[in-house]
Amino acid sequence: MISLLNKMTVEEKLGQLVQIAPFFFVRDLKNELYGPATELGLSLEQIFLTGSVLGIGSPEEMIEVQKRYLDNSRLKIPLLFMADIIHGYQTIFPIPLAMACSFNPELIKTMARISAVEAQTSGIHITFSPMADIVRDPRWGRVMESFGEDPYLNYVLSYYAVKGYQNDNITKEGSLGACAKHFAGYGLVESGREYNTVDISEYALRQYFLAGYQGAIDAGAVMMMTSFNLFEGIPATMNEKLLKEILRKEMEFKGVIISDYNGLKETMIHGISSSEKEAALNCMKAGLDIEMVSGNYILRLKEDFDSGKLPMSLLDEACLRVLNLKKEIGLFDNPFKGVSRDKHNEVVLSKKHLDEALKVAYESIVLLKNDKDVLPIIAKNKVYACGPNLHTNNLNGAWSWHGKSNSNETYHDVLKEKCNIVKNFEESDYIVYFGGEKFNESGEAKSKTNIDFPIEQLEEIIKLKEMSKPIILVINAGRPLVLTAIEKHVDSILYSWFLGTKNALAVVGTLIGDNNPSGKLAISFPRALGQVPVYYNHLPTGRPKNDYDNEYTTGYIDSENDPLYCFGFGLSYSKFEYDELIIKETTVEDDFTLKINVKNDSFMPGFETIQLYIKDTYAHVSRPVKELKSFQKIWFNSNEVKEVSFKITKEMFEYFDNKSKRKIDHGEFIVYVGSSSSNVKMVKINYVGKEK
Repeated sequence: MISLLNKMTVEEKLGQLVQIAPFFFVRDLKNELYGPATELGLSLEQIFLTGSVLGIGSPEEMIEVQKRYLDNSRLKIPLLFMADIIHGYQTIFPIPLAMACSFNPELIKTMARISAVEAQTSGIHITFSPMADIVRDPRWGRVMESFGEDPYLNYVLSYYAVKGYQNDNITKEGSLGACAKHFAGYGLVESGREYNTVDISEYALRQYFLAGYQGAIDAGAVMMMTSFNLFEGIPATMNEKLLKEILRKEMEFKGVIISDYNGLKETMIHGISSSEKEAALNCMKAGLDIEMVSGNYILRLKEDFDSGKLPMSLLDEACLRVLNLKKEIGLFDNPFKGVSRDKHNEVVLSKKHLDEALKVAYESIVLLKNDKDVLPIIAKNKVYACGPNLHTNNLNGAWSWHGKSNSNETYHDVLKEKCNIVKNFEESDYIVYFGGEKFNESGEAKSKTNIDFPIEQLEEIIKLKEMSKPIILVINAGRPLVLTAIEKHVDSILYSWFLGTKNALAVVGTLIGDNNPSGKLAISFPRALGQVPVYYNHLPTGRPKNDYDNEYTTGYIDSENDPLYCFGFGLSYSKFEYDELIIKETTVEDDFTLKINVKNDSFMPGFETIQLYIKDTYAHVSRPVKELKSFQKIWFNSNEVKEVSFKITKEMFEYFDNKSKRKIDHGEFIVYVGSSSSNVKMVKINYVGKEK
């Protein structure tokens, strides 16, 4: 690529660092320079110097755009096509937060592989996924796009998502380059309000919020997207410390850095850059390679590079990263790599892909309540179905641009096939209420101040309760809702999130026992909005809530401290029992093995996710009350007992001190194993190994 770089003019190099929408290439722009084209400010000649495209609609559109571009390109450098393929292309999988509840990394990988296979038939090369932001605030609409609140789970699932998209070789057909986002800390937006500011210490950033991005990097992610927020008073998009010191040097990221939508120009609104020229300078110097949907690099920086005011090496490094990515993807050999209408028709929404989507949906459902074992529904019993989501097929959830809801079944359709449905609730043995959020109540720019279960639905259920029938509540939502008011009025709660194309079949299959629910919450559910943020791995306070009568301890006068449903919680139709932990010695100086016997004390076979947490009792800085360090999802036959082993490594004891240095302490640690973050067995160990 060096030889190609040497042939390029400054303007051609700058063009490779600009991303625009596809319609710029398929209109007669000489006669139609208006609207977005005028706002962008690019000439027709500059448009045909840009390096990448945001979004594409079909194989035919991609072929037309790429051909039109290459016909007008002096050096025939192909365009790179990028899009938001978040939880499926047209075969839509559960929203990422739901998939995280599966605690099954292989399912995340499956989703990503199928997404890549389908999306590339339309000519997409890069997906803006995974979103590796840790989220602790359910008011934020984009919580649905996250893997939840835990650093370790974010690391693992981000890693597997990248492996699925890229398939270890993005040169091959059927692979997408992965762009992790949003670097860094975007999941901590104040008040849960989209695009809002973030105030985070460097200590907290390293201790908790970099884990997901690091997982993506370790898996080989080829791109990283900057976040909209500030870090230490400087927008992430132009934050040299964040991009050059932390991302490039410390985290060893070698790929391309791209802004989020219009992020470069928004540094002006933040009050840092005083002009578009200064915004371009600030971002270029900080190491931003590609600006999304703004043309300031090519419009504002040519003179500075021509005059030597900016070192040419700065431009060459950024341009070379983009060129190398295009080469790695294989676009110089085939600018139309993978794009095919015939292949598209063959693989998109194929039976194989739909079957996999159903498997993922099954394991993403979380059973929150099941009093008196109301579920599963007995086949011969009569069911009365109702609620606002009963007849909708729009159950894909946000960020499913190419998914078509007309491919989906409704709950009503599937219930008619699978259950004994009655039209009158007086005749029924069960009432099943399908409620929660609408599909468009979560996602980008869908923040809420009220996340209570909808009051009108609560009132309907209270009225139905007068019939003295068991009430099963199925909740579709893109975020944790506050269920404190509703949970006491129903017998069972099945939290189905938004499960995508096979939502209805997955939920009904779970209701009737074709699927034994195994999901565990990847995020805590608050008792009340006033608890937010509430998360399991919080730091201890000097005045913890005590068992004795003392009001001067941390707590509320109107609520318990704990969430309504904790991280890692999820019921099953099976009944799992945990014995005490087994360990040879409690004083250890190296890696060791810990064991526990777990029994399925029921006739229903099913999965159980056994979770391991660790607490560092005394350290150089205050450490969380517990942290997830490992988990295993294991299948148990009826009445089966299994001995489950965990290898405990020194790295599980690591943390960052207040000087941003990794440390391992000597002394006491507590190891917990259980079915959730709050239901655990424990053992104390004394670690006497060498400190890193």
